[in-house]
Amino acid sequence: MENLLLIVKTIINKIKGSTRDLYMSVFVAAISWHESRRKWIGDPTQRSKSVPKDPIISWSTTYEDLLSTNDPFAEPIPLPEMVDFLVDIWQDEGLFD
Repeated sequence: MENLLLIVKTIINKIKGSTRDLYMSVFVAAISWHESRRKWIGDPTQRSKSVPKDPIISWSTTYEDLLSTNDPFAEPIPLPEMVDFLVDIWQDEGLFD
């Protein structure tokens, strides 16, 4: 990333006038975005290798089962699992191809 920053700075320094200001503001915004993203996703080398867990939603759970109660789930349902669940239901009902 440092090499890229140096290249971009060199290019921007060669640009003159208001175009330079525009490129500079885009450059600063890009750096800010990458720094925020790095904080959000963390250091990939520090991530633990997670062991796949059993699904939280039972294979026999129906859409009505989920809607029939206002009680919170015992634990959060991972987004990919919920998406798979909904897509399966929508496919069964002909709502999703």
